[in-house]
Amino acid sequence: MRIEFMKIKTSFIPNSSSSSFIVIDAFDGYKELHCDENLIVNSDFGETEFGWGPDVIKDIGSRIIFSYLQTYYGNNKKWLDMLESVIKENSNVKTIEWKIIYDCNDNNLVWSYIDHQSSAEEGINIEMFENKNNLKDFIFGRGSKIVLDNDNRG
Repeated sequence: MRIEFMKIKTSFIPNSSSSSFIVIDAFDGYKELHCDENLIVNSDFGETEFGWGPDVIKDIGSRIIFSYLQTYYGNNKKWLDMLESVIKENSNVKTIEWKIIYDCNDNNLVWSYIDHQSSAEEGINIEMFENKNNLKDFIFGRGSKIVLDNDNRG
């Protein structure tokens, strides 16, 4: 299954020219998550900044971080529970420690973000949480990715 979601700007937006969209694609099967039973999600695990592009991010760790940040931006415990459940059901992970956060005031956590116009705060890039299969396909699908871009390339 391949599903693409793209954000389309329909009006002038003066404060940001960055954008992103996700591709949910498990057509070619699934990747394996290689990690210990206690998964520690920090800056060593994947990309933590999803803003200015261009870039195409394909690794599982970054997709997990992106999904976690969306639970944070959406302030949605149900999404977080779904995320942890999908990770545990599709790997050998038993426990997860989240060591990333949007709030840069906590020195024990790694500052991370999704561009404000591409986050759950705006209702964007949340299709992976429609059901567990979408989330599994987004995180583990071989062709799934996060595409970052901006309007300033010329």
